Order: sequence, then structure tokens, then C-alpha cells
Amino acid sequence: MFNYLLRRIYLLCITAFVLTLIAFTIEHLTVHTHFRENTFTHYLNYISAILQGDFGYSIIDKKPILATGLIAFSSTLELCLFAFIIACIVGVPLGIFAGLYRNNGLDYTIMSLALIGLALPVFWVAIIFSVLPNAFGWAMPIDGNISPIYEIPVVSGFLLIDTLLVTQQYQFDAFLNHMIHLILPSSVLAIFLMSEIIRLTRHAITMVMRSNYIKAAHTKGLTRRQIVFRHVLKNALPPIIHQLRLQLSTIISFAMVIEIVFSYQGAGIWLFDSIQQGDYLVLSTAILIISGFILFSSIIIDLLLVFISPTKRKSLYADQ
Repeated sequence: MFNYLLRRIYLLCITAFVLTLIAFTIEHLTVHTHFRENTFTHYLNYISAILQGDFGYSIIDKKPILATGLIAFSSTLELCLFAFIIACIVGVPLGIFAGLYRNNGLDYTIMSLALIGLALPVFWVAIIFSVLPNAFGWAMPIDGNISPIYEIPVVSGFLLIDTLLVTQQYQFDAFLNHMIHLILPSSVLAIFLMSEIIRLTRHAITMVMRSNYIKAAHTKGLTRRQIVFRHVLKNALPPIIHQLRLQLSTIISFAMVIEIVFSYQGAGIWLFDSIQQGDYLVLSTAILIISGFILFSSIIIDLLLVFISPTKRKSLYADQ
């Protein structure tokens, strides 16, 4: 286990080094096109500034770019989390049914819906969802994170948390208002996530159901319900988590596109507005924030899989 952790840390250092090179190159192609120092010295100064948390200041509002970027990315993570919860509630049961009743009418219906969800362009679905309230007469907001009547001080950067910290002033009105603003954009993102979860769950359930220990459970007289809840689900979960980890960058990218359509104040709209106004310093900062999050999340998920998956632990000891 210790050797495995060392390998992951080594991979983290190499990847972080490559990311800083990419961010440094982008910054000097867009911002610092002329500098007197040699490139190596300037790169060392750049790394020193990053380690001190100095990513520069925005030319728009003169605020630290890192602080603004972290707040924006927190909103993106909220959107992803809300969509993930919706997708799991709907997608996991449908994927289980599709895997248990493979190659029949229910399976074909569920997988057809999942393939449609994967095939639809995210930006097009977002545009369609943005006109739905007006088309059906729903009183539902289609832009922003929260109504401007609420003044929410930034404490954690996550509006779901910060709105709960002002309950003495607004009770739960600000929190509920933010939740309502999340419904449409998170539903769009949940369509892709739900389709992917259905596909992955169906495949994992099918593979587990073909295993010898499941056949042995059948011969012992266990009911289908007992087999599914005692053996199938816990053994199907690790492959699903592993594949979703590989989709993490895609999920965040889709969320940023959705934010632009709905004017949702997250990393997507932050990057879009900053680039439009010529504040190109945000590009390198956004790369480091988003890529750093994906990198650390991947390592944490890998370590989690080692603890919950016997197969992963077996391969770990085999590598040693």
C-alpha cells in the first residue's frame, strides 16, 4: 500500500510539473509576450509566485484571480454535485433493471433512452431547457445562481452552504431560491450523467451476474433479491466509480458550457466573460485550478477503490 501511495504521489508531481509548463506557456503567449529575463528564470519566478498563492490580479475588477476563480469553480462543483445526485437517483435503478433483464423489452427501452441522452448535444439541450418555462408558463428562473434581492456574503464559496449561514436574515428563502436556480442547468447536465450511469451500471451488473460466485449463490438457494443486494451491487460499484472518474473532465466541461447558456455564475461564465474583456490571465489560472482538482480527485478515487474493491487490492499486491 505504501509503495502504491508513493507511485501516485510521484505521478502527481510529474503531472503537476507538466500542468505548470502548459499554464506558463499560455500565460506568456497571451499576457507577457515581452519579458527581459530568460525563460528558465521567468519560469522559476512563476512557480515561486504560484506556491505563494499569487496568480495575479484581474484587469477588470483588480481582484486576486485565484480567489475569484475558486469561488467560480465552487459554483461549478455545486452544479456537478446536484446533477450527479439527480442522475444517481434515476440512473442507477434503471441501469440495474437493464442489467438484470438483459436483452428484453425493458432493457432495449432503457438503453434506447440512454443512447439518446448521450447523443444529444449538451448546448442544444440547454437552449431547449431555457425556453421551457416560457413555453409552458412555469414560474422558474432561467439565468443566474440566485435572485439579486439576496446579498450573500462569501464564506465557503459554495452558495448551498453560504445561503444556510444567513438564515437569520433571510430564513431559508435564499437557500430555496438558489435550489430553484439549480434545477434547469443541473437537469441538463443530469441527462448526460444519467445516460452514462445507466450504461456503466448495466455493463457492470451484467459482468457480475455472469461470475461464478453468483452462480454458486443461485445453487445455494438464495433469492434474486438477496443475490442482488448481498453480492451484485457491492461488486458492481467499483467498476462504475472507476469509469465515472475517467469522465470527470468531460462532466466539468459540459457543466461550463451549460453555465454559459444559463448565465450561471460558475467557472464557464467566468472564463467566457474574462476572455471577452481581454483578461487572458484567467486562462492559466483556470487550467491549474480545474486540472489540479481533477488530478487530486482521481488520486483520491483510486485510493478509495483500493479500500472497497478486493480486485483492486489483489492487483495492487500483484504489482508489488
